Amino acid sequence: MRNLLILLFLTLLLAKPNGKVQAQETTDNIQISILTCSPGLELYSLFGHSAIRVQDSSRKLDLVFNYGIFDFNTPNFYPKFVRGKLKYNLGINSFEDFKASYKRSKQSVVEQELNLSSDSKQKLIKALWENYHPKNRYYTYDFLFKNCSSMIRDIIQKEVAGQLEYKDSNITNEQTYRELLSLYMTETPWIYTGINLALGLSCDAEASHYQKMFLPDMLKIGFDQAVIAQNSQTSKLVRQENTVLSERAIQTPTPWYKHPLFIFGIIALIGLLLTLSSIKNKKRFVLLDVLVFGVTSLFGFVILFLWFLTDHQAMGPNFNILWALPIHLPLIHVLFKKNRPAWVKSYFKYHSIFLLLVIAIWPIMPQELPYTILPFVVLILIRSIFNARRS
Repeated sequence: MRNLLILLFLTLLLAKPNGKVQAQETTDNIQISILTCSPGLELYSLFGHSAIRVQDSSRKLDLVFNYGIFDFNTPNFYPKFVRGKLKYNLGINSFEDFKASYKRSKQSVVEQELNLSSDSKQKLIKALWENYHPKNRYYTYDFLFKNCSSMIRDIIQKEVAGQLEYKDSNITNEQTYRELLSLYMTETPWIYTGINLALGLSCDAEASHYQKMFLPDMLKIGFDQAVIAQNSQTSKLVRQENTVLSERAIQTPTPWYKHPLFIFGIIALIGLLLTLSSIKNKKRFVLLDVLVFGVTSLFGFVILFLWFLTDHQAMGPNFNILWALPIHLPLIHVLFKKNRPAWVKSYFKYHSIFLLLVIAIWPIMPQELPYTILPFVVLILIRSIFNARRS
């Protein structure tokens, strides 16, 4: 029934009028808005959401066009998601269902009613319908460059009659993609750590005002300041703003004793104490080295996989590979030998020097590396120096 109503609605909207009066009646009853949803508590909703609302009061239809739809039942869902091959799609919901969903998740929803001409409304609705066609509705999702907000930004830019110009008064700060994302992860340091381990150097490029609108909040700010220039006249893109839902989900701060900086700090301290004990008692603690260099190699292989074997544009080059060297893995079996080959000492000696340089330039690298992982990197250095001396 819902699909039939949607089809009827779009058919009526796209019907060609037989005169100016009929065209005016068609668009006067239609209101197009942008819906901006505040960040939620789940990872997929941590950065908020955007959608397009289309209302036709004469036909009592109220629909939401949503570019953020994905299906957990997709075959090989997680491998596709990790490799950047998961297809998102444009979906259509009733506004009441959309509103109820965000009310349950305690996310606020703000509506911006667009100040569009009859021609712009007709072009935009036609484009949305074409995007919703089964052969067009699926697209390859990209975290920074092709998501629920950027798709809306681009279709509005393309279909609005006249020139859409953005005023930058409220978003003039020079910020990189990584800095913009970090604004949403202050209370979720483990997510901050994971994302900043995975994202590469391209995320440290400064985002233009237009590019910042990959985030729903920035899309809202950009549209607030935008004007439509046509026939030597300008008009604001947003006619008015309404609050649909006001309640906002509050992220519970991570306790200090669960913070990754504290956890990795404790691990590094335990490793240091074991190292000092091993020096005093002339023991190697090979199992500690297997864990430290094995985990480090695992980090390295994951970084290389995301960098070279996925379609995510933001995953490489990744300077985290400088400390997470995957070449440690083949050496682990050597650590068990009582009489190690002579080259092992040289390997750990030069690795210690290299890692010391990496730590020294950590704050000034062109790519911002996660500070939360630094204690573990120091532990790698400690065990590398120890092995260089013991070998």
